[in-house]
Amino acid sequence: MGEAVVTPLASVFDQDEKRLLQECIHCGFCLPTCPTYMENGKEMDSPRGRLYLMASVLNGNAPIDDAFREHVNLCLVCRACETACPSGVQFGHLMEITRSALAETKPPSFFEKQLLRKVLTSHGWLSTLFTLTRLYQKTGLQKLFSTRPFDFVVPSKLRTLQASLPPVPPQRFSTGDNTLYSAIGEKKGTVSLFTGCVMDHLYPHVHAATVRLLTWNGFDVNIPARQTCCGALHAHSGDTQTTSDLAQSNIDLFDNTVSEYIVINSAGCGAHLKSYSKYIEAELSSKIVDLSEFLARLEMKQMSNGRVLKVTYDEPCHLLHGQRVSAEPKSLLSQIPGVELVPLRGADHCCGSAGRYTITETEMSLELLERKMDAVVESGANILVTANPGCQIQLAWGVRRRRIEMEVLHLAQLLDRVYSSEPGYPTDPTAKEN
Repeated sequence: MGEAVVTPLASVFDQDEKRLLQECIHCGFCLPTCPTYMENGKEMDSPRGRLYLMASVLNGNAPIDDAFREHVNLCLVCRACETACPSGVQFGHLMEITRSALAETKPPSFFEKQLLRKVLTSHGWLSTLFTLTRLYQKTGLQKLFSTRPFDFVVPSKLRTLQASLPPVPPQRFSTGDNTLYSAIGEKKGTVSLFTGCVMDHLYPHVHAATVRLLTWNGFDVNIPARQTCCGALHAHSGDTQTTSDLAQSNIDLFDNTVSEYIVINSAGCGAHLKSYSKYIEAELSSKIVDLSEFLARLEMKQMSNGRVLKVTYDEPCHLLHGQRVSAEPKSLLSQIPGVELVPLRGADHCCGSAGRYTITETEMSLELLERKMDAVVESGANILVTANPGCQIQLAWGVRRRRIEMEVLHLAQLLDRVYSSEPGYPTDPTAKEN
């Protein structure tokens, strides 16, 4: 008998993963849900095709070559295939460990390593990065380097990507200290707010809106200091060590925080935090709820009639497929007086954001965004609502590219705006957008 073939995947696939890989029955139900397959029609860019490639490499029948990397990296890990799969294949988990094997055979570039391990995990570095970006935007350099003859200064891909960034706010939401915002009226309980990394710096106004909503509806809101990145981007990149380190840091922090729930307004962060038990022993996931989940359980205070608005909702992949939360956001929107909730064709299809995907797979990301914008225009809505920062960045970019007269808002922003006319509604915490 010959010796067993040892492959890079064999070092990360244990018996449970091998069993998960074998659960695919190749029925094809995943095909019409996969963004990359629907865009290019390639079987190897479908979930079952990628699973076949994983099995081939694991069994030593195929190498980890550039073609394998291309098909694996083109996946958005949107997990729509998991929702469609009748066998319950945990595709997202299998993709993460496959990418961890890729990271072992070909380590990330110096720039990518610094961005993921140093910048995203440090509020100090993030503050520096976004302060410089804000200066770049405010001084007009961004506009200057996007026009001839100065556009040669910035590489073409970077010129494309810089247009996607929203205006950087003057300051992040978190103060760096433990902060408690008190309930207004009768107190119903205490919750903690997970502030994250990019959300904290780019969307402080969404965090502020979230705190106002929660305090107005009777909850003390605790903002623990020393929060860090959830680690979702690191997991998607195959950096299991940093993922585990970040999970341990957040678990240690929130285990010592007194609150009934940990509320999250970022779908990607929520899906990842709920999966912490994959990386480390933790019971934290039982306390984690998406903002829409939490608000839908409450008997929220009534809202006054506002002006009639056509609103449509685009479902973040990691809320719909990662957390299986879909009815709650739409229920909350339908309760707003004056709002006509109009359907969005393909609302359950990825917008092409997917964390760092816009950077690594810019061409496919834009193709998916264009398909999404066709549906957005078709909806005829005045406001496009989502519940994830990456989606909000991508959709707002799409609206600007198409010059559509439409606002792109987080669910918390719209609810906060409607409540703001109520007597006694809080004005703190303040967070300016520009």
